[in-house]
Amino acid sequence: MTTLSQTARSIAATVRRLLRSERGSVSIEFVIIVPMMLLVMLGFTEVYMYMRAVSAVDRTAFTLANTIGQMTSVIPDNTDTTDANSYGSIWQDAVLLAAPYQLKANGMVYVSFVCDPDSKSKCKDMDTSMTAVTPKIQWTASPPSWTNSKSASMASRVSSTSPLPGSWPFRTGDSAIIVEVFLSYNPFVMTSNFKSGLPGQQTLYRRVYVRPRAPRAFF
Repeated sequence: MTTLSQTARSIAATVRRLLRSERGSVSIEFVIIVPMMLLVMLGFTEVYMYMRAVSAVDRTAFTLANTIGQMTSVIPDNTDTTDANSYGSIWQDAVLLAAPYQLKANGMVYVSFVCDPDSKSKCKDMDTSMTAVTPKIQWTASPPSWTNSKSASMASRVSSTSPLPGSWPFRTGDSAIIVEVFLSYNPFVMTSNFKSGLPGQQTLYRRVYVRPRAPRAFF
C-alpha cells in the first residue's frame, strides 16, 4: 500500500510540475505571434504603397494642369522635347512626375481644352456680358506613342456634352483645361501569395480642372 501511495503521489507531483512548467511556451508564442506580426506589417506596407501610387497620380495630374495653365502657347502635333511648350514635353513631364511608376507603360494622359465657340467653331473672346454659356471641348490630346496593353481600357472620361462640373461658372468667352491621368496598379503584390481571391489590377484615375492664364494661346 505504501508503495502504491508513494507512486500515486509521485505521479501527481509530476503532473503538477508539468502543468506549472513554462518550457516550450516561448516557442508556442513565437509560432503564433510572429506570423500575425508579419501579416500586419505586410498590410501596412500594402496600404502605404497604394496611398503612394494614388498620391503620384494626384501629383502628376495637378502639377501637369498647373503647368499647362501657365503656358503662353502650346505646339500641337509636336513630339519634340526641345521646346517646353510642345506636346512631347508635356508627355515627358508626365512621365517624370509619375516616377517611380511607369506611366508610359502602365498609364495614359489626356489634355482637353474647353471654350465657348462661335458659329465657326472658334473660341470667343471674353466680354463684359458675363452670360452663362455651355462649354464645348475644342480639342483633346494624348501621347500617341503610349499605346500599351492597358491603355485600351483607359479612354477619356470627360463627357462631350458636359465637360465641366455643374458648379463650375462658365461665361461668354471663358475657357478651361482638363487633365486626366490613368495608372494601372496592383494593390496586393505581396499578400496575394498568402491569400487568394484578392482584387487584382486596379486603374487609378485623377481629373483636374484649371483656367488658362492665356486662353487665346491654345489654338
